Amino acid sequence: MNEHPSASRPRISVLLTVFNAEKTVAETIRSVLTQTETDFEFLILDDGSTDGSYDIATQSVANDNRVQLIRQNNAGMAASLNRLIDESRGRYLARIDADDIAEPTRFSKQVAYLDAHPDCVLVGSAVLNIDDDGDPYGVTIMPSDHQAIEARMLSGAGGIMHPSTMLRSDAVIESGGFALNYPVAEDQDLWLRLAQIGRLANLPEPLTRYRVHPQNMSFVRQKDGADALNRLLAKAHADRNLPFNQAVLPTSVNEQCSAWDRERTWAWTAVQEGYLATARKHARRLAARKPLDTRAWKLVAASHFPRLFALLRSQSS
Repeated sequence: MNEHPSASRPRISVLLTVFNAEKTVAETIRSVLTQTETDFEFLILDDGSTDGSYDIATQSVANDNRVQLIRQNNAGMAASLNRLIDESRGRYLARIDADDIAEPTRFSKQVAYLDAHPDCVLVGSAVLNIDDDGDPYGVTIMPSDHQAIEARMLSGAGGIMHPSTMLRSDAVIESGGFALNYPVAEDQDLWLRLAQIGRLANLPEPLTRYRVHPQNMSFVRQKDGADALNRLLAKAHADRNLPFNQAVLPTSVNEQCSAWDRERTWAWTAVQEGYLATARKHARRLAARKPLDTRAWKLVAASHFPRLFALLRSQSS
């Protein structure tokens, strides 16, 4: 990877890879172009999309000279991100995926944190999980301090939400960028390597809206991701002279989950966090797909009468 001269160097390089995201990419791009922090270049790489993603991206960035739009044959996430890193000139690298949304102040708050903490090489944030329609499920808050983040990642649970991250470009280049042999888990590998050369952090405020759906790559390629995670965790433990026991990985890493079960879990989160309209919508869909499954009807009841359902559960426990 190449280092670029500092002359007229933008503060941030925003890295967006796109593959068949025609339904959401315009909203993602708009969320970047309307940031309160404006000192950035925006590198968009269409990774061989076969739908209308490239044309939509082209229309969405018209007349904005901060944007560089690249098109290539499909190469995958890690190779595509490495190409964008090589093309980038910014001091900081901001990541977002083509179905996610950056809150307007995300870049300004993350830049302020990195400016104030020169030992930090990566800062993420909490995220608001949303569904296909953009309706909220609830907030995921990650640990804020380095030791807790690293410990969580070494356990296989994950400690940083990839699309929420801003990284120091020189640290990413020093680490060698994204490895190509950990499909789906290439981000966790890079974060663990960065943790050995600097501090990791998460801001507690949800600065990214993260779209969760059955087409998420981590869901579609569960087995590939679990295999890659086991391998990279074994390496990360060895690099730290720590013992590694694959059997201690969380159940979610080793067991695949159906789309119906995953959607039910998200809907329960919406109930618990008070997003009842979202919960009811998904409860109806789940019941329609499995009308004889009592778990769906419990969710329907809970989404309409959350206080009564919570009272009944507390009395039965």
